[in-house]
Amino acid sequence: MKKTLPKRKMIRYCLSDIAKGLFNGMIGNYLLYFFQPTVKSGIPSLLPQNKLLGFITIMALLTGLSKVVDAITDPWVANLSDRCTHKDGRRMPFMKYSAIPYAVSVLMIFMAPFAQRSFANIIWVGFFLITYYTSYTFFFIPRNALIPEVIPDAKDRVGYYGISTAFFMGSSSFMYAATLFVNLIKNLGVSALWSWRIVFAAFATIGLICVLLGSTAFKETDYVEASVKPRQSLLSSARSIFKNKSFVTFFAGDLFSYISMAFFQTAMLYYITMLLNVPESQSFLVMLVAIAVALCLFPMIVKLSKKYGKKTMLVIASVIFTVVFAFIFFGDLLASLVVGYELFLGLFMGIVVAFPFAAINILPQSCMSDIIQKDSIENGVNREGFFSATKTFIEKIAYSLAMVVVSSVLAIGAAEGESVGMLGVKLTGVFAGIFSLLSLIFFIIYNEKGVTKFIEEHKGNGDEK
Repeated sequence: MKKTLPKRKMIRYCLSDIAKGLFNGMIGNYLLYFFQPTVKSGIPSLLPQNKLLGFITIMALLTGLSKVVDAITDPWVANLSDRCTHKDGRRMPFMKYSAIPYAVSVLMIFMAPFAQRSFANIIWVGFFLITYYTSYTFFFIPRNALIPEVIPDAKDRVGYYGISTAFFMGSSSFMYAATLFVNLIKNLGVSALWSWRIVFAAFATIGLICVLLGSTAFKETDYVEASVKPRQSLLSSARSIFKNKSFVTFFAGDLFSYISMAFFQTAMLYYITMLLNVPESQSFLVMLVAIAVALCLFPMIVKLSKKYGKKTMLVIASVIFTVVFAFIFFGDLLASLVVGYELFLGLFMGIVVAFPFAAINILPQSCMSDIIQKDSIENGVNREGFFSATKTFIEKIAYSLAMVVVSSVLAIGAAEGESVGMLGVKLTGVFAGIFSLLSLIFFIIYNEKGVTKFIEEHKGNGDEK
């Protein structure tokens, strides 16, 4: 019988989520804003503003290319991790070796050194985007796969994901405050470009410390039972998990949910500054309120999910998000009705989206761990890595799809010489609302009770299966 993971080590393991929140914020919230800037931002256009077929932007092409590489590395790393025979375990060695490339590459994306609108900057940004996503894969697929192994109890995992998500969203809140820090540095006489770069460098340094601490939180072999390694090929493993009805149903709901969330995060700064007409210097208040209220809701969501089920909370979150996106299309009209009080309208939006923020960040991971545990009991094979790869791939596909679509849609209706139009900003809400509605449908279909009942009935019998 292996030792139980102490809470202090579990908390240290969760420090990686601080880095994830910071880096996801840099990419999800500010990548487009940085490389497809508005006139008010003061950031120079580092990339050419040419469009393929008249509507596909350079950023859309770069993001799409990085996802092609991602599509290859995700299942490959998962298979490597599941089959790994390293003396220190199947997961932690991957984390230790990928921590530094993960932190360094996210900063280098924003350090494109060549002249404005230079083709060389395209090569630079594309290379480090690929490096970032690849190192993210090497770090987080093994890292997430280790959770069901070191925390086998389903109820304990909800608590773990509560801490994990609190760290993730707490760090995201600091990332949302980037505009405040940028403006403080601008006031010292630093250019807009270098103000953003200095802020990103600070966050990258904090993230690097966190991933190094997280990847050395404990000795894996002290807390993981001997596991049955899959002998199937990569393709056979993929076929096997997609035969799992519970996984496929939840996979679809989670995918569409992450896409809608990614749309919101990617375009949120445009919603606040363009639709609601809130000054950039005050925009961080809206995002901080959303995160702060979400953090306060964590204990309630964990408690309610244990009483009424995780599925119920996800359904409610999807309903709220769908309604919010319906109102985004009319954001400029609403702002015109409260002239002088636009900030309060923005803060109200932040409060409303807090519940979906919290629920969608905590509960899907816990649901996925339940599905993984049920699969291990049923089949007698530990495929945590491959399931984790699929979950991680969902997140990256969501953000990449959001950036590809949002980047191109934002340009609709843009004036000559600008890269963002008011109509394009409003249309992103329409697309996101459709994805949110699809997630709602699949979450309703997902049979959570069947999964948890099976685990309870077969708890402790996994070795007999």
